[in-house]
Amino acid sequence: MRRLISITKSRLDPAALSRAVSAPKHGAVASFIGIVRSPHAGRRVAAVSYDCFLPLAEKELARIAAAAERRWPARIAVAHRIGRLKVGEASVAIAAGSAHRAQACAACRFVLEEIKLRLPIWKQEHDARGAGRWLAGCALPRKRS
Repeated sequence: MRRLISITKSRLDPAALSRAVSAPKHGAVASFIGIVRSPHAGRRVAAVSYDCFLPLAEKELARIAAAAERRWPARIAVAHRIGRLKVGEASVAIAAGSAHRAQACAACRFVLEEIKLRLPIWKQEHDARGAGRWLAGCALPRKRS
């Protein structure tokens, strides 16, 4: 079964992602939608631009989804926007389908956290005057075993 993974300039369709992970054996579909917000870090945001090297970003996003599917009995669909997005637009959408809600929720959260940690997509915030600033990567500390 082929995974639904995309990095796109088009508007995201969270309902399509949820449909992609639904199955008769799945009693749960968990989803997450990340929205461009304002303010951020005390600054008024007018828009955000996302950029990436597409072949590398697509491969890493597929690896993240595959890792979630190996860890939980879940099916993953995920999409991330690139380009310029206005406040209120969805920048990332994730859906995880599984037999039970705990597995679906855990897989969905794992994908989000790994995106923040590993996905090579760069983010630039733009203020109302059009000035932009590149943001540092969103890396989470790794737990040591």
